Amino acid sequence: MTASEKVAVKSAQKASFGKVFAVQIAAYVVLVVLALIPGISYGNAEEPAIVSFTVVASVAMIALLAVFNPFRDGVAGHAISVIAGLLSVVCATTMMLGRAIFPAGLGDEDTFWMQEGWIAGVGGLLILLIVVSFGRQMARENRTHLIRSLSHNVVEGVAMIGSAGWCFLSTLLPIRSGENAASTDYGSTTVWAVAVIVALLLIIALDACSYWWNRDADPDPQSKNPWIGIALLPVMISGIVVGIASYATVMF
Repeated sequence: MTASEKVAVKSAQKASFGKVFAVQIAAYVVLVVLALIPGISYGNAEEPAIVSFTVVASVAMIALLAVFNPFRDGVAGHAISVIAGLLSVVCATTMMLGRAIFPAGLGDEDTFWMQEGWIAGVGGLLILLIVVSFGRQMARENRTHLIRSLSHNVVEGVAMIGSAGWCFLSTLLPIRSGENAASTDYGSTTVWAVAVIVALLLIIALDACSYWWNRDADPDPQSKNPWIGIALLPVMISGIVVGIASYATVMF
């Protein structure tokens, strides 16, 4: 490929920040709309776990980032990130991990918040992601662009893992009362307000960063419309902010 052809390909992969911002706004609108729909209850009839329909958007973003991927970490790196993201969704929507870590009767409590199980799962997945990504780079015979490949794999994995945090968006919206994953029975209105405000500020900051990410991106020449993946990155990473904010509202 000649220099002029490389420039042409790179230009075709770029998009105005207006398009990037439009994708982000559309993603947030879809997430809020899905969060307003009553979720699916299961488990204890008195204190059911409730899975929000935002899980559909979380999985969809994982799939879209895999297709419109702006990272140069190879097929193996993409696969590792997708698997980590799907495991994070499992942690956010089931009680298995939470029951294992927070058994009934621990600390005189007869239940646990699903946010606790998810956050514990995220911690484990992030550690595994870093270990696997580093080991994969060390196993390469030719370690060219090692730092770039490692950082791309980790950032992609963090975005995939964080996407599941949007499963708890309904807990931040005053739409109904309940327990576990869909609780709006806030321990403190002040804590809820602070959590929501801080979460919004961090989400706005991440969206602002995507301007420079889009401007300075150097995706794989084989990538198709990688700007879409760049647009989704701050939305997916913001899921971690949403999950932590949700945890704060039910714990304090």
